[in-house]
Amino acid sequence: FHVCRSTLTSHLMTTRFFCPNCWEEIGPQAARCPYCGYSMSDYDSCSFEEKLIYALRHPVRENRMMAVQLLGEMKSEKAVTAFASILESEKDFYVIREVINSLKKTGTPEGIRLIQKQGSHPSKLVRKLVRQVIGAHNEQ
Repeated sequence: FHVCRSTLTSHLMTTRFFCPNCWEEIGPQAARCPYCGYSMSDYDSCSFEEKLIYALRHPVRENRMMAVQLLGEMKSEKAVTAFASILESEKDFYVIREVINSLKKTGTPEGIRLIQKQGSHPSKLVRKLVRQVIGAHNEQ
């Protein structure tokens, strides 16, 4: 498989790279973030689960959603604290829904408590979702 250098250069010019620590945009070959000093080699040595937890703060919503879903599928107990932080500030129902579904998949007591806490959320959609998720959890 051969990739033309100009094609690769063109692709890299349209791809955006972010520091996984501060989420500022950085160059594709940066060894260290020029904004916060984070070493990209530290990130390279992280586990896949840790990289997904970093991605929960990614500036691109779709990337955050994918990380939430994957962490849920992995039943990541390490992500519960990060999920709690998201629920404290997130306004987007779809992100909240994915976090709640992922918390349910972890099955931890803390995850269930966080879901129950959303039962008083200002959004009627979130409250309805919580009733559905908790009801399904109680039936198990």
